[in-house]
Amino acid sequence: MSTAIIAAAAISVLALFFFIAEGDGLSEAHARTRAQVLNAVRWAVVIALSWVLIPSAASQPGPDRVTIIVGLALLIGATILIPVRWFVQFGGRDPIWELRRTKTEVSLLANKVRLGKGAVPVSRLEETISHIRAIRTPSTAELCDLLAAQIDDLVAGRESWNEAGRRSIRIDELSREVWPYDMPPFEVHLDEATFFWRLYRHFGRMMEIGSVDATPDSLREFSELMASLDEFRRPDTYRFVDAVLQSADHWLDNPIKGTPWIAGYGFEVLGPNGLDEVLKLWRRDAVLWGAHLDDEDRLALKEDLARHAQETAATEPEPEPEEEVKAQSAESDEPAPSDDPPTWASDQPAPSDDPPTWASDQPAEPVNGAS
Repeated sequence: MSTAIIAAAAISVLALFFFIAEGDGLSEAHARTRAQVLNAVRWAVVIALSWVLIPSAASQPGPDRVTIIVGLALLIGATILIPVRWFVQFGGRDPIWELRRTKTEVSLLANKVRLGKGAVPVSRLEETISHIRAIRTPSTAELCDLLAAQIDDLVAGRESWNEAGRRSIRIDELSREVWPYDMPPFEVHLDEATFFWRLYRHFGRMMEIGSVDATPDSLREFSELMASLDEFRRPDTYRFVDAVLQSADHWLDNPIKGTPWIAGYGFEVLGPNGLDEVLKLWRRDAVLWGAHLDDEDRLALKEDLARHAQETAATEPEPEPEEEVKAQSAESDEPAPSDDPPTWASDQPAPSDDPPTWASDQPAEPVNGAS
């Protein structure tokens, strides 16, 4: 019997050690309390089985003792080997930290999509959008909406350069408000980030104009943007500026109807080193974080979110009408109808025509799928 007690005590000590270690891991993973409770119940069961079944097995006759001990070892072992991640999945994480995990996942998925169409099943992207909307709260509404819009544009194949840049900057702003002590430091000085953002936006606007059939007005604006591009000429940008101006001049001299200036982020049109120059400036969208968004940028973000909200509302199923039979049966007892509008009518924001990005939320990942 003393051997059985020693064995039960040893298993109890081991269980307590693992319980404390896994509890720390669950805390670091920001698991909810119920996940911690489930883990505690698991180890309590292990300890209870040890103290109840081991002495019972030790008191059995010789032939039966081996069978009982083997069965007991399998039972306790199976309980111990339950993965902790199951408790996290069932119990859930703290909503704020679940959002952070989802934010990282969105960045990884977006990069995979940009690296090659079909790299991520559409169903997987749609599940991510649904999950983002499920964990959305009033305090994280804008951040969740921006993440959902990023994936939604990738699914629809309408991601634009400038809008992605705006989203990336705004997502970083909001992330620093939600997790002020857990975000990496800015990669460049805020004034430098603003400079890179304005050059990024200027180049993006040129791509937008060069992506549609030319009109006199659009060609005039394109020429004005070319002339003002020299404002961004510096020792670290002059090669990029020269490549853009040379390529844009060639496009203006030989316009082909239906052929955009830069098709699908094909920066090879900027010359043999065009892609390298783009990557040199914006290999990671972290160089944009901290940039100043002016009123025009913030208005564009609001209009983009309004458009996505309207599209989401249009695709959601309408609520089922009240049963007509009940309404008709009570019609004689109801007062005369009024001319007031129905109380369920709601105002929806006007849609916008904002463009998409290829910049990613991960500092270590290449933007726009460029490699």
